[in-house]
Amino acid sequence: MPYTLSRRADNTVEVTAELDAAAVASERAEIVRSFRKKATVPGFRPGKAPESAIRARFGEEIEQELKEHLAGRLLGEVFDAEEGLEPITRPAVSDATFDDAGGFRMKAEMELRPRFQLPALDGFELPEVSLEVSEPEVEGELESIAEEHASWEPADGEVAVDGMLVEADLHGHMEGSDQEPYEEKAARIVIGDGSVPEQISEALQGVRVGEQRIAERRLPDDDPDQRRAGKTVRYTIDVTALKRKVRPAVDDELARTLGFDSLEGLKERIGEVLGNSKRRQRREQWRRGLLDHLEAGVDVNELPPSLVSSAVREDLNRFAYSMAMQGVAPSSSDINWQELAARVEPGSRRRVLDMLVLEQLAETWQIAVPEADVDAYINLEARQRGIPAGEHKANLAKERKLEELRGSARISATVDEMIRRVGGEVE
Repeated sequence: MPYTLSRRADNTVEVTAELDAAAVASERAEIVRSFRKKATVPGFRPGKAPESAIRARFGEEIEQELKEHLAGRLLGEVFDAEEGLEPITRPAVSDATFDDAGGFRMKAEMELRPRFQLPALDGFELPEVSLEVSEPEVEGELESIAEEHASWEPADGEVAVDGMLVEADLHGHMEGSDQEPYEEKAARIVIGDGSVPEQISEALQGVRVGEQRIAERRLPDDDPDQRRAGKTVRYTIDVTALKRKVRPAVDDELARTLGFDSLEGLKERIGEVLGNSKRRQRREQWRRGLLDHLEAGVDVNELPPSLVSSAVREDLNRFAYSMAMQGVAPSSSDINWQELAARVEPGSRRRVLDMLVLEQLAETWQIAVPEADVDAYINLEARQRGIPAGEHKANLAKERKLEELRGSARISATVDEMIRRVGGEVE
């Protein structure tokens, strides 16, 4: 069977293959016999119609099935002859035709899993990363906890300053716009915390309860929504209440409200949490450094297009989800998704390359994750969700996420092995 195989830089391969007339005739006869066994032809008992009647009645269907069968046969023979071909997309068959002599010719294109020539890890030195938790870090966490448990007390007789809570009826209107004005009753604004445009915070400085303030904000000329670009929004703010933040003391009483016997117990727990966080950060820093070393000679522009496109779509979906969580409907805004896709593509390509390199290492090092480890992770997730472990595992299998979880566990184990091979500590 003559064939040619042409590889492109992006790991796409084009296969051209031929089959002689005798082989085609044999395959056609077999398909005709198959049709004859199951076909119903008027005037003949099932399975008894002559082949000429079968060809006349089902000619187009026979030729289509023959083309698909021959294409599959030729591709199978190419895969048998060529070692290391790992398609990651279904072959796209084109130009499947019969020549005048009765032979068959086809062309197919597919993307292959790339195989990288990776440098050795010998001599790679992991950077020193301190895991020590300092007293100022613990104190900083305690201050954050106190801030989270602060309360707001009335301060209606005072004037507003940074850090105070202003309750107000807010009205906003964009000049030259036919959109409905923005209205919010009893809006809660903390002056200077960045949650509202700075023009509003500035306008509220020194305000008293019962007063009205006006703020104007000009939107940027490059606003993603061109209907808003360069427009001015005018806010009318009617202040109804002022409140001052009161933070609890950092002491044993605060610790007891969080379920600890004493402040020292709370500090100890904070130290453990910060220590675990530092270990995760160190692992990620080491992972990134090792992958940068391994990928130094790889051209990220030569990755399979389908994998890159899929990664870009995932990143755009995450962006759309984050917009929805903020109450913004992605479809209602004039976002240039094509431009956004171009901006996220470099990061998406890097993510694809990381995964391909780690999968290649997992195969080379024969990394296997015991099923008990997978079950332990499933059990942990089940406890967090408050459902039986068996039910959670069945749900994962039903949603086809069980293999995805096993794959993630294998990649994580590969990262650990990569770190061990250069002398790093793995928790």
